[in-house]
Amino acid sequence: MTKRAFQIGDYWLDRRKGRPGWYRFGYDAATRQTRKVSMDTDDLEVAKGKLLDWYSAERLRTSQHLSSEEVTLRDIWKEYEANHVPKLRSRQAVSILLRYWLDFWGDATVADVRSIPRQEEFVAWLFAKGLANNSCNRALEVGRGAINRSWKRGIIRDKPFIQMLKIETDRPMGRPLDVEEIRKLYTHSADHIRLFLVLMLATGARNEAITSLTWPQIDFEAGLVHLNPTGRKQTSKRRPTVRLTPFLREYLEPLDKTTPAVMMFRGQKVQLINKGIRAALRRAEMDREVTAYSCRHTVARWLRKEGVSPWETAMQLGHKVAAFSMTERYAAWSPDYLDKSTAAIEKLLRAAIPLDAPGVPNGR
Repeated sequence: MTKRAFQIGDYWLDRRKGRPGWYRFGYDAATRQTRKVSMDTDDLEVAKGKLLDWYSAERLRTSQHLSSEEVTLRDIWKEYEANHVPKLRSRQAVSILLRYWLDFWGDATVADVRSIPRQEEFVAWLFAKGLANNSCNRALEVGRGAINRSWKRGIIRDKPFIQMLKIETDRPMGRPLDVEEIRKLYTHSADHIRLFLVLMLATGARNEAITSLTWPQIDFEAGLVHLNPTGRKQTSKRRPTVRLTPFLREYLEPLDKTTPAVMMFRGQKVQLINKGIRAALRRAEMDREVTAYSCRHTVARWLRKEGVSPWETAMQLGHKVAAFSMTERYAAWSPDYLDKSTAAIEKLLRAAIPLDAPGVPNGR
């Protein structure tokens, strides 16, 4: 074998005689043997990168209670992306936000994040990239979550305080619509967007609850829509069980109920709805302040306008209701469950949805 070309800790790179590829070598004290693993490359720089990545990951996997001065953010991020991010529904967005951290902090250690002035510089940098206040806050939350995970798992023994921004709540995600605007948007929507609008208005649910809705969640016999599927743990963004309005029942009756999801487009489950909404807005010549989320805000405003109590409005929308937890699971089976909100929503649907609207040519 040749002279060691690169070493980190107790591991080094070397070649085997007569072979161009690089290997990772290390001494196994238990067997008193030198172990080798192919790096699958004959490029030294690539092999160095692979060894560094492997060494960092192995160090975080086997070490306990490392000082924050000893661990870089890059190491924490790699472990987080490899073992936790793939489990998240928002994994693509989380990966982008982690890259923002690396772009700004580079090879900084976890300890370097303790500097509040440096954190403030990071926030200013995020704003300069065009991120809004709440998006900046989300970026800070993602970084804090990755660090906290390493701390909870005992990889690092201390964690920095990360200063969060005040959440802006005065501007909703999409403005509410009036009856004529709903009618106009529905008329200019493709069939799957029309179904989405009806489901959103009929339930007041959040976008993801509708795009992931399956037929078993709709109990036609009991007249209920279980927005939270069996086996899914409730989160802070609760998915309640709501009443199946007569209008929604009639709308759904003719549809094929053997499909894997209620929302389908060209034989596939609908994952994202924003593109279809934007296309409908262009055709209807409506402003971009209207989003898919506008339906939820519309329902909330309509319920209050129709005199539905704050308690029942909260139940319909899945807001947290104080002193109402264990009994909540049985509430949907009460004969008067969400009576007023259901009646108000039925009135909205009958007034706003033009069932005789002609189809959009070629779905465009």
